[in-house]
Amino acid sequence: MKRLKPIKPWPIIFAAASALFVTVLAENAGAQTTPDKKDLLNKTNALLSKIPAQHQALLSSGMQRVQQLARVLNETHSKMGDSGTVAVPPKASPASTPSAGNAPIGPITVPGPGGTIQVSDPRLDFANSEMAGFTQSETSTAWCGDTVVVGYNDSGAFARTAGVNFNGAWSFSSASYSSDRGRTFTAISYLNPGTNPFNFIGGDPAVVCTSPTQFYYASIFASGQDSNGNFFNGVAVNLSADGGQTWSDPVAAVQKDFTHSIDKPWLAADPTNANRLYVTYTDFDFSGLYPNPPTPPRCVNDIRYAIELISSADGGRTWGAPVIVHEECLFAGGFNGVQGSNPAVAQDGTVYVGYEFFPGAVPNNEIHLARSVDHGRTFAAPVKVYNVWPNGNFGLLQGGFRNNEFPQVAVDRSAGPSRGTVYLAWSDASRNIFQDLPFFVGTYAYPDVVVAKSTDGGRTFTTPKTVSPASQNFTGRGRDQFFPGIAVDRNGTVGVCYYDRRQDPTNSVIDRYCSVSENGGSNWQEDRVSEASWNPAHAGDVVVNPFYIGDYDALSSDFLLSHGGFFGAFEVQTNGNPDVVAARVQ
Repeated sequence: MKRLKPIKPWPIIFAAASALFVTVLAENAGAQTTPDKKDLLNKTNALLSKIPAQHQALLSSGMQRVQQLARVLNETHSKMGDSGTVAVPPKASPASTPSAGNAPIGPITVPGPGGTIQVSDPRLDFANSEMAGFTQSETSTAWCGDTVVVGYNDSGAFARTAGVNFNGAWSFSSASYSSDRGRTFTAISYLNPGTNPFNFIGGDPAVVCTSPTQFYYASIFASGQDSNGNFFNGVAVNLSADGGQTWSDPVAAVQKDFTHSIDKPWLAADPTNANRLYVTYTDFDFSGLYPNPPTPPRCVNDIRYAIELISSADGGRTWGAPVIVHEECLFAGGFNGVQGSNPAVAQDGTVYVGYEFFPGAVPNNEIHLARSVDHGRTFAAPVKVYNVWPNGNFGLLQGGFRNNEFPQVAVDRSAGPSRGTVYLAWSDASRNIFQDLPFFVGTYAYPDVVVAKSTDGGRTFTTPKTVSPASQNFTGRGRDQFFPGIAVDRNGTVGVCYYDRRQDPTNSVIDRYCSVSENGGSNWQEDRVSEASWNPAHAGDVVVNPFYIGDYDALSSDFLLSHGGFFGAFEVQTNGNPDVVAARVQ
C-alpha cells in the first residue's frame, strides 16, 4: 500500500501561536498593576484567528484553551465586566463548595465506574457552575511507599481560581492524594498558583516523589515576576512535604522571555540522590527572528525547536541553566522538529530522555532517545529507536479528538537479571493503514501500543513489539490503542497501560487495558481494568477545547521499591463528564 506523506505544519503553527500569545502578554505586563486578562485573551484570540481554518485543529491544547476561554468570555451572556470583575458571584452550596484556599473537602467515598478507583472528586465538578461541566484529564502519578499522588489538568480548578478572582493568579491543575496505597483518595481544590496576579499554572502535569512525604509537581507556567516586571513563560515546580496535601507556591524552574514559548514539561527524580530532580521540555525559540534579542540566538533568522533539560540539586528550590538535548533550526534544517520529551533516571544515575522527532523530508516520524552519564550536564548524540507512523488521520482519532505518538520511558531498577534495561512505549500505526474516503480523508491508521528495549544502556534497541496485536483479539480491520504509560516494578516486571477500543467493532467506545510482562517484554498478559466503556463526548466543557480528551496518561510503580505492582490513573467519561479514576495492577 502506498503511504501518503503526512502534512506536518503543526510545529510552525504551534510555535507561531505561542509566540503571539506570550508577546501580547509581554507587551501588557509591565504597564498594568491589575492584569486585564480578558483583554489579553481577546488580543491573543484575534491573532490566532488569522491562522487558516484548516490548521486551527493543529494548535496545541494550551493554545486551543486560550481560544476557548476568549470565546466564552465574549459570549453575550457572559457577565464578565470590562474591569474584570465577576458581576454574579459563583454558586455556593454547603454540600458541594470546597473549603477556602486549596484545602480538600474530605475523602472520596464513592467508587469509580466499572470497578475503578475514584481519584478526582465528583463533588467538585459542578460546584461553581451548572453549565460548564468540568474536565479532569492528562494524569501523572507518583507512588512512594503507602502514599500515592495523582496530578491532572482540571478546568474546575480554573473555575475555583479565575472564576472567584479573575484578576488573581490562575490554576488549571489539581491533584488527589492517598495514604493507603491508592485505595482511596482525597482531592485538593486546585494546585497552588501563588500570590502573583500574573501567575497562570497552565496544566500538563508531571508528578514525582522521593519519600512518602516529599512530592514534586511540574506544570506549564506563565507569570510576570522577574526583577524588571517583565512577563516570562516556562515551567513551574510546586513542592509538597506532607504527601500531596498542601503545596508550596510555584518555583520557576525555567523562565524565558517573550521570544520563547515553553511546552510539554516532564519531571524525573534521581534514585541515587533524593535532592536531584530533572525537568525536560520543548523550547519553541523565535529569538532568531527578533532584532536585538535579549540573548544571541542559536538559529539566526530562523525558528529553533529544542528539547532541553534543567536540573536541581537541592530538592527543586533552585534550578540550573538549560542543557540542550536535541535542537533543530527549522528552515536551515529542512523543517525538522522535536516534541514530547519524557525523562527517566536509572539505578546508577544515568539520565535518559525519549522524544519524537519530526523529519521534514520523509513520511515517517522517529522515536529518539538521548543519554547523559554526568547528571544531565551533557548528552551523547541521540539514538534513533525506530520509525513511527502518525496515529489515525495524521494525529486525529475517530471521534475527532487529537492524539500523538510521544514515547514514555522506564528503567528497570530491580535486583533481578533485567536490571538496567531501558524500555520505551509509544503508539505506532504503521501496521494498520487503510484508505478512508481518499478524496476527503486519505488514510486512517489504527495505532498499536508497542515497546522497544535496550540492554546496553540505550545504545541500541530491539525491534518494537506490540503488547496486544489487533490480529489476536479483534475481528474488524483495526482498533485504536493510544496514550500508553509504562513502568517497571521492584521485581523487574514491566507494566503498560493504555486506552483501547476493542470492545466496539465500530472502533468508537473506549476502555482502559493494562498489559504485564514478567520476561522483559517477550510475552504479555493483558487485563481490562475499566469495566465500563465510554464514548468520547464533545463540547461538554466551556473552558477547554471541545474536541480534547488529553495528550497522555502515565503509569507508576513504587519509586522506593517497597512494593510490587503498578498504579495508573486515567480519564473516563460518565454522561459526557470527564473524571480521573485509577486502577491498581498486581
